[in-house]
Amino acid sequence: MFYSAIGVLALLILFIENQDILLNRNHAFGQPAWRVYRQFLITVSVYYITDILWGFLESRKLSALLFADTSLYFIAMAVGVLFLTKYTVTYLNEKNKFGRFLLYTGRVIAVAVALLVTANIFTPILFTVDRACVYNPLNARYAVLVAQILLLLLISVYAFSCYVRNRRKNRLRYRTLALFGLIMAVFLSLQLRFPYLPLYAIAYMLATCLLHAFVIGDEKEEFRHGLEEAQRIAELKQSITSLLDNMPVLSFSKDVKTGTYLACNQSVAEYAHKDSPADVAGLTDFEIFDPTTAARFVADDQKALKMEKPYSFFEDVADAIGNPRQFQTTKLKFFDESGRL
Repeated sequence: MFYSAIGVLALLILFIENQDILLNRNHAFGQPAWRVYRQFLITVSVYYITDILWGFLESRKLSALLFADTSLYFIAMAVGVLFLTKYTVTYLNEKNKFGRFLLYTGRVIAVAVALLVTANIFTPILFTVDRACVYNPLNARYAVLVAQILLLLLISVYAFSCYVRNRRKNRLRYRTLALFGLIMAVFLSLQLRFPYLPLYAIAYMLATCLLHAFVIGDEKEEFRHGLEEAQRIAELKQSITSLLDNMPVLSFSKDVKTGTYLACNQSVAEYAHKDSPADVAGLTDFEIFDPTTAARFVADDQKALKMEKPYSFFEDVADAIGNPRQFQTTKLKFFDESGRL
């Protein structure tokens, strides 16, 4: 039961550290790397469960169930390496041939393990479990684990190469990813020699804690700051909108090329006899006012465009249904944040 105790401890730590990710709270996983990392954690959880059951079933000498659980154990291990590969490649976002090779290799190993596990049910090639509930590894088991060790080392090399090439602030995260693959490779190598020790579960526990501390923790902090910044911007925009809607002025902007209204306050919408600024956006003066009034507005726009300073004047004009109005008007040209006049 000592074997299972390590798995239980590892599973509890994984859930405590990553409960917000596993439960997908706040829908914080819009980026592909976050979604893949969540899938990776779920796969690790499944591996822990099979590892916990392995210790329990072996201690109870339930040979048939131990055989079934060991089959799932091998599949969970291979799928875990596949998702670790996918997460590393997605997070580093290098989009090169080496990354595609790693993904392809991870898929091939996962499929090969699934096929070998299936074949092992009929012909022992991976392992056997005798009537005394003794687990006996066979040659294919060593080949499968060696292939995964090599893939983990390649993942580590890939992450370290990104660490060397990049001078950005997240170099520590790249180095942590490289160390993650190295830890998994070392402990899996030890698992080859000591199959009755929960070494791979210990490796997962150490490596995921390391990843949480130096990669995921920083990512969460950046995400939180991003949400706060977005909220501040939204509040600022709402404050400006409220200011413009409550000022006794008509404020609007137009695109020079198309002549369409891009934005306006509620006063302009009421002047155009529309329900809201959204009903004005996208329309031209000729689609709102009578031809004479619209032509006058366009002529004033052209005068403003030829001037280097704001164009201010008094005008008597009609609204959208012909009611006479008098305004002191100021028009000026400017570029928005995208460089549009």
